[in-house]
Formats: sequence, structure tokens, C-alpha cells
Amino acid sequence: MGPDQSAGPILFGWAERLRGRVFAPLRPYPAAFGRWPAVALFFAFAWLELISELGERPRILASLMVAYAAVTWAGMVVFGRRDWLDKAEAFSVAFGLLARFAPTQGAGGRWCLRFPGSGLLTERPVGFSGVCFIVLLLTSVTFDGILEVPLWAAILDWIAESQALRPLLLALLGAGFNLIIVIKTLALVVLPLLFLAVFMAFAAWIAVTGGSERRVTEIAGFFVLSLVPIAIAYHLSHYLSYLLIAGQLIIPLASDPFGWGWDLFGTAAYGLDVGIINAQFVWYVAMTAIISGHVSAVYVAHVMALRLFDDYDDAIRSQGPMLLLMVGYTMVSLWILSQPIVNP
Repeated sequence: MGPDQSAGPILFGWAERLRGRVFAPLRPYPAAFGRWPAVALFFAFAWLELISELGERPRILASLMVAYAAVTWAGMVVFGRRDWLDKAEAFSVAFGLLARFAPTQGAGGRWCLRFPGSGLLTERPVGFSGVCFIVLLLTSVTFDGILEVPLWAAILDWIAESQALRPLLLALLGAGFNLIIVIKTLALVVLPLLFLAVFMAFAAWIAVTGGSERRVTEIAGFFVLSLVPIAIAYHLSHYLSYLLIAGQLIIPLASDPFGWGWDLFGTAAYGLDVGIINAQFVWYVAMTAIISGHVSAVYVAHVMALRLFDDYDDAIRSQGPMLLLMVGYTMVSLWILSQPIVNP
């Protein structure tokens, strides 16, 4: 899905056709903004989905969706549709990145076949804000997995029993804060920053081993796109069962979308079939997706290195740190997958 295939841009295009001409941007998109608006909006989405209880309240969720649509339209009017979608609208940026792994590409009104992942090879480095977005896209799924394993329960127990943290916890509790939400929010901030620091350190290592004089941020900008296949694999392995089970809710909702007691298609009483998928199938899909995603990531990084470094030996040496990073993250992923779920 490209930036122009979601509901907001399509409706915006209809509005332009009804108007008879394209909306001219009121001002150019500031270069200093980069993709930071998309980072902020995606973080808000991840927080709403993984931490906040607001996402489970239909009226509030609908209000937030309307507000998000209003922000998207306002951004397209002020800065132009293309710039806002390419740089600031979180889901357009996310799906645009995922689409670069696709084996097809739309060009000049035609669809062309290409090698999967070849769209991730770039001639220009991704900006630092784009690096942060990809890291957040990846680590938000890892964070969701960590919340379900015994390690997270052990961390919560340690925090609860810590005498050093007790005054702070009591102060937050007295101020009306939900301590679990506060701790999870802090963890959602820390985990992406931690992985970003590790990734930047490995980018510096790549520059040294490859003998490159490029800045570390440039090296990171070239190789960060190799993380996209891993992000795709994580989303597939983590959310497949949720999609197949919770996705069935569209069947009764199609008959009674507003909860007014309708039964338009005779499916309002449909019950979820949890047997549509079993744990063994989910496990095999998750294992296959994670391993395939990491292998694809190594391949993309290898080809990128051959393009980036003039000397073949330098390119090969530069991939030592990247391979170590990939293997390390694979081990973490498989470890999370192997853990019993304690907080479903």
C-alpha cells in the first residue's frame, strides 16, 4: 500500500476534483521537520495500542480517529498532500517502507515485477528522523512481545520491591497516576532509544571496519532499511493469530456497525471461532517469518555494502558488525518466542 491508497488521501483527491483544481500548499514543508511528525504520531499510536486502555473504548477511539483524520487533512492542506504523506503521516510512512520490500512496483501507470527487497536499496541515506522511525517500527513489536514474558513480570516485581524507588512510586500514586501505565510508557521510550544507541554504535563499527570516511549517521541511513524485512517478519509472526481471530469481529459488525440492534446481513449473532488457528501453526509461521526476515535483512545489507564501498574486501569486512547485530537480534527474537506467555 502506497501513501495515496489510504482513505484520507483518496477523499482528499476527491475533494480536489470537486473543487476543480489541486490544493496549492500554503507553505513548504520545513526541512527541519524531517519525519519527526511521523515518529511522534506512530509513538502515540503504539502507546494507545499497547499501553493505554483508551483504545478499548469505542467512543474515545472513534473520537481519536476523527481527530487524526483532521490532523492529516490539515497537514495536506498546509504543506501539500505529497510532502505530508511522504514525511509526516505515520501510516503512509510505515506502509511506504513496508511496500519497498514488495516484489511488485507501480511505475508510469504499470505494474512491474522486481526482486523482493530490491526497493530497499537506496542511493541516498535515510535521514536521522527516518532512522528513528524504522527503529520505532521494529522495537514497538518487540516491546509488545516483552510485555508477555516472565522477564517483564520479574521487572515489575523488582520495581515494586525496590526501596529506592518507593518514594517516587508513592508520589506518583498519590498524584493519581496509574503506575503500570507509567512504567510501560517509560519502557516504550527506553527500548527504542536503547536499540537506536546499539544500532548507531554498530554503524560506527561498520564505518571503521569498512574504512569509510562517511559520517556515522550516513552509514546508519544506508543500512537501516535492511531492518525493514525484520519489521515485516515481526508484525506477521506477532499479529497473525490476532488478525485471524479478532478479525472475525468484522462479520457481526457488518450487520450492526453502530450497535443499534441491526442485523443487516444476518450475521449479528456470529461468535468468534478460536479454533480457526492453533498454537502449533502460529509457532511454525512465527519461526519461518522471523528466520526468513532476518535472512532477507542480511541479504539487503550485503548488497547495500557492495554498492556503498568501492573495495570488495572493505564491503565484506563491513558486514561483520552488521551480521553480528542481525544474529544477536535473531537470538533475542527467538528467545522471546520461546517464553511462556504470562500476561496475555
